[in-house]
Amino acid sequence: MKTIILAAGRAPRLLPLTKESPQCLLEVKGKTILERQVETLKKAGVKDIVVVCGYLADKVEAACKKLGVKSVLNPFYDVSGMAMTLWVGKEELKEGFLLIYSDILFDSEIVSNLLQQKCEICLAVKKDSLREEAEKVVEKNGAVESVSKERLPRENAEFIGMAKFSAAGAEKIVRELEEMAKEGLGGTMIETIDRLIKKGASVTAFDIKQGKFVDIDFPEDLKRAEKFLE
Repeated sequence: MKTIILAAGRAPRLLPLTKESPQCLLEVKGKTILERQVETLKKAGVKDIVVVCGYLADKVEAACKKLGVKSVLNPFYDVSGMAMTLWVGKEELKEGFLLIYSDILFDSEIVSNLLQQKCEICLAVKKDSLREEAEKVVEKNGAVESVSKERLPRENAEFIGMAKFSAAGAEKIVRELEEMAKEGLGGTMIETIDRLIKKGASVTAFDIKQGKFVDIDFPEDLKRAEKFLE
């Protein structure tokens, strides 16, 4: 299955580290986040990888070429949100895809287990572990009832920045992205998914349980990422 890595944003919370480097090219123990993501994906058997870039795109494109993966440019990255970054790569989504944020490191087992899930749209979540900056999820009996950056009543999981879309799920999200594009460019991924839920789409939750991941939002998270690799 094709993997789409969303890597277009400026990542201002990581300043000054991202002043001259895109977030995905920050190094953790001698390798960039992107390099480690690609290595982990390939370990899980995923070789068809597309990186959607924007900020400092020339550096990301050069890194993608070196890693042997495809890059797609979002020329509107400075005024658009993550949803439109995915929409720019819509031609890559038709057969279904794995979505990954560019700021996470993760175990290959999470990828392998997520790929085995049989559902139209499946979010990888960590149950009962809610960081303040996390994207919050309300999950009940395996179904995602709501997802938001803001606090939610009954929130009980966090979205880790990884999701699987079947061909049918990909068709639904592309249609929703096109509707959102008519309203503005600033939409987020979880806003898109939450809109689909409210329209009746079935979105399931895959609990990673003991699977390990680290989300690199702030400079101090790089230390956490180093410990993750130990």
